[in-house]
Order: sequence, then structure tokens, then C-alpha cells
Amino acid sequence: MADINPSAENARAMLTESLGRLRKGSDEYFSLLEKALSSSPLPIADQAKQFCNFMQRNVTATFDLGDKLTQARDVQDALKMQSEFFQDQMRALTDQAKNMGETAMKAVTGAFTPKI
Repeated sequence: MADINPSAENARAMLTESLGRLRKGSDEYFSLLEKALSSSPLPIADQAKQFCNFMQRNVTATFDLGDKLTQARDVQDALKMQSEFFQDQMRALTDQAKNMGETAMKAVTGAFTPKI
């Protein structure tokens, strides 16, 4: 049976390794998704690409939080990191919603513009 070392350093190393694999898988997924959207003839492909870019930024920020949490010194440090992450994500969500709203308005305005 494998020797299990429950030390904090061993747990950190395992978490860091797992986060690295997850990050790599996520990067590959978004790369494939971007290629698929780039070759799409659909009229909403640009909006879908923008939405996917937002998703990718959010996923990356979550992985970054995971990396930081593996280095937390104590619970208070971890809570501070989570609080900062939440505030940053709320700002990002607000910006993303604004951008998506502007894009949607441009698309709607363009759809009702007479074509000569």
C-alpha cells in the first residue's frame, strides 16, 4: 500500500499538482472552443467568442485563487484571499455584463437598421 503522508506540505503539493492538471485541461477546452467559434458561420459567433473570453477569464481567476489558497498561512489569510477574490469577481461581472449589454444593443440596433 502507498505511504500516505498527511502533512500540510504534502497536501499543498497534491493540490498544486491537481490545480495544474485542471488548469491545463481548461486551457485545452477553451482553445478548442475558440477554434470552433472562429470557424462558425453563425451571426452570433462574435458574441459567443466574447462570452467565452469572459468565461475563460473567470475560470483563470478561480484557478489563481486556488493557487493562492494553497499558500495561505492560516484561516484568516484564506478568508482575506476569498474576500478579495469575491470583490474582484463582482467588479469583473459588472464590467462583463456592461460589455455584453452594449454588444447586444449594437446587434439589435443593427438588425433594425434599414439596408439599402
